[in-house]
Amino acid sequence: MKAIEFDKHGPPEVLTLVEKALPLPGPGQVQVRVAAAGVNPADYKWRNGFNLRYMPLPLPYIPGYDVAGEITAIGKDVTGFAVGNRIVSTVMSGYAEFAVANVDHCALLPANVDFVQAATLPTAALTGVEMVEEGIAPAAGQTVLVTGATGGVGRFAARAAQLLGARVIVAVRDDYAEEARALGFKEIISFKSPVSDSLRFNHVADTVGGPDVARLCRKVVPGGKIITVATTPIDAQGLPATPQMFGYHGDGKRLARIVKDVASGAITMPVARTFSLTAAPDAHRLLEAAGIRGRVVLLP
Repeated sequence: MKAIEFDKHGPPEVLTLVEKALPLPGPGQVQVRVAAAGVNPADYKWRNGFNLRYMPLPLPYIPGYDVAGEITAIGKDVTGFAVGNRIVSTVMSGYAEFAVANVDHCALLPANVDFVQAATLPTAALTGVEMVEEGIAPAAGQTVLVTGATGGVGRFAARAAQLLGARVIVAVRDDYAEEARALGFKEIISFKSPVSDSLRFNHVADTVGGPDVARLCRKVVPGGKIITVATTPIDAQGLPATPQMFGYHGDGKRLARIVKDVASGAITMPVARTFSLTAAPDAHRLLEAAGIRGRVVLLP
């Protein structure tokens, strides 16, 4: 099969097209013919070496955490899935024509969710949902601030908090306010504008980081939680709670729920651009340039 890998850290040019043996499914796994692979900021942060601060990375490495496609083989002890099923899943090494997925990370795709749309979902949507449901776990009626709520992670975090019965306030840049309103958010504040002295948050679900978020975090009540997935740190000095980093995990049942919401139109994930697999360096350049509104997908 064809795949994209890098054997050293560096600029997008280190991504190269290679031939690899087909990955075979082990017990509890399925082999997937990849129709679409999502591109995430974590991908280029592994490529350029930024994420080495967290853990080492064995090289050469095929990036890519999100795939959608068709099951082509199943391993032992797999139930509920069959060859020919259309699925979406979190994986390792998704920038390839084939990938292997743990069956408990997979979700079936309804006919009205195409592969490109599906490939945008796993990492971003699961991160947003899990950081609220597991990291914060707000009680009904509590006030949750979600930063960057128009982004892929933020919109799913805000919806998860709403579904738990929380009052959700979203913080976005001024030029994203209209988009936030279009997503149905009623209470919107600006990162740069003053906020009411009386405003308080029980918890913060952060996707942005930095000093503007730190300023808002001073409004957290004692005993509240500040959960962040941003690589830009939040200065904890003077805050009522220490910001805690959150990492997502694969979860097929949650992913199936997310896919159902997307299929029904309850929430959307915009697609900004698609690229061929061989154009993976261009996809990384676009994502690293920042400011893109929507997700980027590779088509093997």
